[in-house]
Amino acid sequence: MTLKHYDRVYSKISFIDLAGSERGADVQHQDKKTKTDGAEINKSLLALKECIRALDQDKKHTPFRGSKLTQVLKDSFVGNSKTTMIANISPAASSCEDTLNTIRYADRVKELKKEPNAKPMTKEERK
Repeated sequence: MTLKHYDRVYSKISFIDLAGSERGADVQHQDKKTKTDGAEINKSLLALKECIRALDQDKKHTPFRGSKLTQVLKDSFVGNSKTTMIANISPAASSCEDTLNTIRYADRVKELKKEPNAKPMTKEERK
């Protein structure tokens, strides 16, 4: 949902479900479509991780075009934005590895440096 007044965006809320990252070993008995979906999810998560790394290291280029996910989330990471990530984890021992990976991923996002007085994105930058 986006609230606009003329050419300015005042607020935007995006709900992105990042669940479903699949390891190849976990989907070996799944059909081709499930394996393909898992590969696409992992590709998007890797692209997001690369964007977070580039932003954190203050690189001149941030590869937002790496996936549809990063294109959608671009304005959540640049300009004068506030971003919240909710990580859903499981207390089950069988989910220990997935839980640790989720916590590490969320911690990486949490540590992302932001300029305190960054200016809002212009209409051209949002394209």
